[in-house]
Amino acid sequence: MEARGAGIPTFPEMLYVFLRRHRGSSTSPDPTKTRSTMRLAVTEPSSPPIAAVRRRPIDLAWASLVILVPVVVALLSRMGTTDLTYHVRAGDGILTTHSLPRFDTYTFSVYGHPWLDQQWGAQIVLALGHRYGGWATLAFLQAVLVGASFWFVYLACRARGASVRTSSLLTVVGFLVASPTLAMRPQLVALPLFAVALWVLASREIAPRRLYLIPVLAAVCANVHGSFTIFPLIVGLAWIQDARQHVPGSRRLLWVALATVAATLLNPFGVDVWRYAYDLSTNPIIRDTISEWAPVTATDVSGLFMIGSALAVVAILARRGAQTRWTTLLWLAVFFMLAMSAQRAIVWWAMVAPVILAELFPAAAVEAPPSGREPKAPAMGIIAAMLVAVVILLPWWRPNDLLSQAPPGVTEAVLDHVPPGARMFVHQPWGSWFEYRTPDRPVFVDSRIEIIPKDVWDEYGQVGFAGADWREVLARVNPDVIVAADNWDLLPDLEADGSGWTSVYKDDDGEVFVRS
Repeated sequence: MEARGAGIPTFPEMLYVFLRRHRGSSTSPDPTKTRSTMRLAVTEPSSPPIAAVRRRPIDLAWASLVILVPVVVALLSRMGTTDLTYHVRAGDGILTTHSLPRFDTYTFSVYGHPWLDQQWGAQIVLALGHRYGGWATLAFLQAVLVGASFWFVYLACRARGASVRTSSLLTVVGFLVASPTLAMRPQLVALPLFAVALWVLASREIAPRRLYLIPVLAAVCANVHGSFTIFPLIVGLAWIQDARQHVPGSRRLLWVALATVAATLLNPFGVDVWRYAYDLSTNPIIRDTISEWAPVTATDVSGLFMIGSALAVVAILARRGAQTRWTTLLWLAVFFMLAMSAQRAIVWWAMVAPVILAELFPAAAVEAPPSGREPKAPAMGIIAAMLVAVVILLPWWRPNDLLSQAPPGVTEAVLDHVPPGARMFVHQPWGSWFEYRTPDRPVFVDSRIEIIPKDVWDEYGQVGFAGADWREVLARVNPDVIVAADNWDLLPDLEADGSGWTSVYKDDDGEVFVRS
């Protein structure tokens, strides 16, 4: 996060002059004394005194967009069950038994396999949300988490000196880049924690004591999602930046970084959570099997948004006409490489890049006041329209249209035709849903890719993708039921006479087979 250049006033200096003016002071403040009094980490000369700070009605509209746009988009979406419903089941189990799951009991392929449930904190949040209001409450919580996250990104942009409008535009664009990855799952619970940490770092010059919040945030995240590893990273990058610019007190950041690493060990598994995060991010099975863990390409919407945003950043830096500090480029390069390595990591780039770019567009000195009062009606109209959209889109008005990857007809057929205890070979993206909806019928594989070995995934691929050995695999794993999606290439073979399977239900989502 680059220090401000010469001739650009810092926010505290503007605030100081504003307060002096309103106290009736007849003298202009000395910018040098302002920096000294407030102990700011400024390494270059400040600007001349500022005339005033004035809030315009349109500023309120710009600021509201950073919450209302993400909330509206989140409310328009449906929650995918693939990485949600098994977490709800796990959270319910934790609340009921007052203990964490240590072994798999959801599948019949790896039943009893050790399970390091690092995301137990998020599971409790999801389970509580579902208990008090069902899927509608979780859909509303999704919108709140997304809106809160990007509100703190906006505050971080403002703390780095960008104007209200610039901060709003950067934040909204960052949200749009991240939007394809903002599913309701433990990662989303971690997003506000990361956003607050960004804001704390962005405002470290004017509020250095806030830095002590970061180890606390990291400790919470270590019990919520594997992204806790990013907290020491951003503190370390901030320390490199301040040390390179000889900012007074930069050593404090080094101690905060060390404390942040130590804080991540405050979890039921200790240092094993770091091993879990490393194994998850480097597991070749996950990268080859799950598209959102694969490197970013231009073949889908999230990849196009990511690559387009990166090109836009390059264009902005090229057109600036001023040299960009290498520490600023380091921030952008680290999170660019992180995002390009996996689609799931795009959201971190989308939150960090606006804050880094914000200080390249500092707010101009306050303009001369306009001749008359600006009308409030346009700004209030924008806010009112967005609020009306939020009310119309509240999930309680559409309780039956909140989930995807939850086939209703197929689910009812399983409940009607499949007895408790039956072993189900389920289409993998539906595994999490059936684990939640039919917990007494174990599935073959689910969304916990990290606990399922490669040979089991190879067996699933033979059936799910119509491999040459599908008959041998089914004979070996011996499921009682097959729950297939409508796009399975194996459907004609399963429907054929002599396959050993009988179809008991079929619709546009999929088909249910039982042994003949």
